[in-house]
Amino acid sequence: MLAYCQAQDVLFAETLSRLNLQALELPPRRTGRLRANVWRNHNFETFEGLLRPFLVYAGLDLECRVSEYDDTLGFAQWAPADVEILWVDSSRYTDRMTLEDWLAWLRGRLQDLRSRSSAPILLASWDPWGARDGAPGLAALTDAVPGAYVADLSAASIDEGIVLLDPRVAKVSGSPISRPAQVALARRLGCHWLPGLLLPPIKAVAVDLDNTLHAGVLGEDGPDGVRLDVGHVALQESLRALKERGVFLALISRNEREDVEALFAHRADYPLRWEDFSVIEVSWGSKADALGRVARQLRIALDAVLFVDDNPGELASVAAGCPGIHALFADSTGAGTYRALKYFPGLCRLSVSADDARRVEDMKANAERDTLLRAAGGEEQYFRELGIALTLRYDQVADISRLADLCRKTNQFNLALRRYNQADLASLMVRDDACVAAVSLSDRLSDSGTIAALVAVREGDMLTVTELCLSCRALGRRLEDMIVISAIRGMRLFDGCAQILFDYASGPRNQPARRWLDGLPDRLGAKVAGDGGEMPAESLRQFSAPSGVELMQE
Repeated sequence: MLAYCQAQDVLFAETLSRLNLQALELPPRRTGRLRANVWRNHNFETFEGLLRPFLVYAGLDLECRVSEYDDTLGFAQWAPADVEILWVDSSRYTDRMTLEDWLAWLRGRLQDLRSRSSAPILLASWDPWGARDGAPGLAALTDAVPGAYVADLSAASIDEGIVLLDPRVAKVSGSPISRPAQVALARRLGCHWLPGLLLPPIKAVAVDLDNTLHAGVLGEDGPDGVRLDVGHVALQESLRALKERGVFLALISRNEREDVEALFAHRADYPLRWEDFSVIEVSWGSKADALGRVARQLRIALDAVLFVDDNPGELASVAAGCPGIHALFADSTGAGTYRALKYFPGLCRLSVSADDARRVEDMKANAERDTLLRAAGGEEQYFRELGIALTLRYDQVADISRLADLCRKTNQFNLALRRYNQADLASLMVRDDACVAAVSLSDRLSDSGTIAALVAVREGDMLTVTELCLSCRALGRRLEDMIVISAIRGMRLFDGCAQILFDYASGPRNQPARRWLDGLPDRLGAKVAGDGGEMPAESLRQFSAPSGVELMQE
């Protein structure tokens, strides 16, 4: 833990040092070896060396198989990989193509690679012709290619405040990317783009208060005495931006609760407000215990939480008491914490959907739902008072991105853990023997968006549910049976089938899904075969949906 805290000064420095990066040694914390195919027409090896320390910090053990230089992107000697990277010097095409021709050609290359590989595709390049109003851009390339994403190196360089290209470097290194851009883009690739494709996302950031969100100690300095430096303001603003993108915020502080409430009520200069936190834990107890309560209240696993604190000993204690949790050391000025948070692996979303953005507000409504449930005379009254509506959709391309996110991000209610990606789902949608279902949920308190993904395959009279994912935001509303059974009964493949089989794979956190499956036969009055995953289709046909829930199909 201490080595990783110390590494922040090198990895998240305002100005990166090539020498410091190359000298950095971190004990590996691997998630299992992964492979990347790198298809390139300019130098990648120099860049790969700079990438390594960021990947180690992220917990990625990535073997890069780098192709020969190839302007045609022919994908010679392709072999399966966990991610496909197109490392393209676009300036090599300007003398023979227009921007429109190049984009059309590159789209064809992406589609050809997609026909070979179901892995995520990352196109890392830039527009050498210069952006023009109304002209298609790099981002438009991936619209017709499921599971493909763009790393716009020019936009990233502008954000970093550095020059992307230096023709003098190309003569020596075999790439026109400038030396400052090489290290900055290595950080982007190792902290943002690759973790965004390969790692489970961080869903919540839990922050300490004293000497983290401000300088000083509230209990000693009082609300007026604690100080906001420029770095603290930037840090708080970045945390609010994360909340707007659907990341939960939690406050973990050893203080008197009334003092903390007074601070947020009194200090109008704080960008963060009391109501921005989905969970607030203020006490003199163990922070590890408090973080456990945070995770349970948010219905997420501890390894989806990032804890930020200014005390290395506290970070070590939390790491020991909360296995899998992510930790970040906060510096006294806030500036270093702001930069570290900006780049921390797992926080970057390659795309943010409306479902992501509504997550925080939807979870806040759970307290009112719990109150309604306790006061209601029964489930049906509870459903009627909430005004619950379920919408079923089948094999709709527009759902692919959200369903892939559910397959990748959902851990607690994920039966088979197959982690279907966009390419997998697109392929399944066009098969006659398969069906992909999306279920949306809303009530009078909030619109939860798409909360369930189901994939089923028919063989003979057997319908096998190969993937079933239910978002944590939908759990606890007494709707699990209704969601799953309604989605299955609405499938065209359900007609005439005799048996239903639920595939299941045991994982470290999907016991809630297993418990649901184990209890389903009793709730349906069904006789089961084997370990309980197979049951008569007739038991689903006879399921009586509770009144008070509106069911629609698009």
